[in-house]
Amino acid sequence: MKKLFTTLSFLIFGAFSAFGQSIDSKGFDPETIPPNGQSTYTIVLNNLSGSISTDAIPVPDGLKIIGQNRSQSMSLGSGGMTSQTILSYTVQAEKEGSYTIPAWKVSAGSKTFTIAEATLKVDPSAPPQEQVIRRQANPFGFGRAQPRRQTHSSEISLKENIKMEIKLPREKIYVGESAICEVLFTFDRKFIEEGYRLAQLVPQIQDADAFEHTPFTTDNEPVLTADGKTQVRFTTVITPLKAGEYDLKVSAEGAFMREMQMDMDSFFDMPFSFGGSRAIPFELNVPAKKVDILPLPQQGKPANFTGAIGKFALEGVSVEPDALTVGEPCVITAKIFGSGNFQRIGAPDLKTGDDWKSYKPKSSFVDESNGMSNIGIKTFEITAVPNKADLEFAPRVLFNYFDPENGKYVELESKDIPVSVAPTGRSARAQSKVESQSEPEFGHIVENAPVSKESRLMHSPVFWGLQVIIVGAIAAFVIVRRNKLRLLNDPAYAKKLKCKKECARQLSLANTAANRGDKTAFFDHAKQALQNALCGGTEYESSALLLREAQKLMRDRGISEDDIANASVFFEGADAIAFGGIDASKLDIRELNAKLRKLCAEIK
Repeated sequence: MKKLFTTLSFLIFGAFSAFGQSIDSKGFDPETIPPNGQSTYTIVLNNLSGSISTDAIPVPDGLKIIGQNRSQSMSLGSGGMTSQTILSYTVQAEKEGSYTIPAWKVSAGSKTFTIAEATLKVDPSAPPQEQVIRRQANPFGFGRAQPRRQTHSSEISLKENIKMEIKLPREKIYVGESAICEVLFTFDRKFIEEGYRLAQLVPQIQDADAFEHTPFTTDNEPVLTADGKTQVRFTTVITPLKAGEYDLKVSAEGAFMREMQMDMDSFFDMPFSFGGSRAIPFELNVPAKKVDILPLPQQGKPANFTGAIGKFALEGVSVEPDALTVGEPCVITAKIFGSGNFQRIGAPDLKTGDDWKSYKPKSSFVDESNGMSNIGIKTFEITAVPNKADLEFAPRVLFNYFDPENGKYVELESKDIPVSVAPTGRSARAQSKVESQSEPEFGHIVENAPVSKESRLMHSPVFWGLQVIIVGAIAAFVIVRRNKLRLLNDPAYAKKLKCKKECARQLSLANTAANRGDKTAFFDHAKQALQNALCGGTEYESSALLLREAQKLMRDRGISEDDIANASVFFEGADAIAFGGIDASKLDIRELNAKLRKLCAEIK
């Protein structure tokens, strides 16, 4: 099992370097629609993750985007693991004609990709929309549109035909473990036949004092169960905070929509702009699930336990530079791959002995789990200084973790990395030559005649001007050098300075987004500005700071509850706009921008 997991880890985390990255356009499906019909414009991200804002797409006049959907898949081939992110945009045109999205460019990291042009024809002679058979499966009809009979909503009992259940990986989980929690929402197929579709569903964990959890995510791909029902899967990561038996409670708010004529091609498209629609809201409470939370065992626990719980591999250990002198620092980089509680992992140790001195490390994290922070790569950079010459190897990296499936601690140690450490200062030969020289005979030194008063430098303004310049240059050098050494030897100071600069940069970007009215970009930059303002001088990683952790930090600093409530708006604003939680048209983005700047100033 251990070898299998290690192999899979290498495949997953090495995939993106083994396969080319590209962005392809699948064009429109169907390519011809009647006026007011709908088509799907699809973009495929190969070995890339993320999304593309509708504002970035050069949509021609007369064509509008009325919905969007995102799904992701991974596949294992002979060469390794590849991923695909499919972005589907539902478009509509009122008038007949030909509409072309020209070739356009997208930047991802340091690369720029060109997306081919795509043309949609709107023709009155095209088949009516309800008769078109999509090449993509209907999420709730699963293929060809289902014949439906119109009935009154009273004929359907929600309580009898919908249900929700909680699934955990094991009956017992450990304190500090990042455990995958799935919420399965199931409803009867007759809802589809009666003309209804699930328009929105928002699950949430109730009374989670014993747990921390990430926001729920879903792949937006309903599945058909063996008993003929439709099921949607939502996922979160829960982290128990204390040992004992506790109730895990989940509730959900949602709505079914019903129209006389409906296009079922999109899962979360909400047709509020169409006539004849009717919403049936509902609330659902799941019976509490008893969770047995265990403390980590003391038997076999390493003295330098890092706090890591999950499945991990230690790879990518390197030393830079590998040729140095005694007293000269080098940086040892170690990468931790796998799945588990990355946000709670402490730095690994170095096997230094008396030969090396090490300092507090810096860390960074790359999330590969769509925001849940339980799969990814955590990188540690540790500064080490050799204490003597002729050392053959750099210190080994020691990392350990607890495997919750086997209930055992696992200790990992890196391989030897050769280095060259030369002596510092004068060589022994040069020192011997100096010691062998005889002392000068001061008795034979003849005093020179005294220098005349007029020629003395002490009375020269030029001399004193040069002294001021030299002293100023030396002082400037000392200050710069001291700051560099502090950044090198004091990671906490370096992190605080970095967070301060990043907060200022994100505030500037948020201000620019506010001025141009881009609400989604504004909330994204606002959240990052607050994360950096709060994380300076703490152990938290700014990019992984959750709302609950931010609220705790603000309360510890005496921030008012009104300002903490404002911070919640900035943390959740982008998701609320994307998933319909708030009406973006009613937001005063300039007023929010002013509140953001005031809040960041109070925090700092």
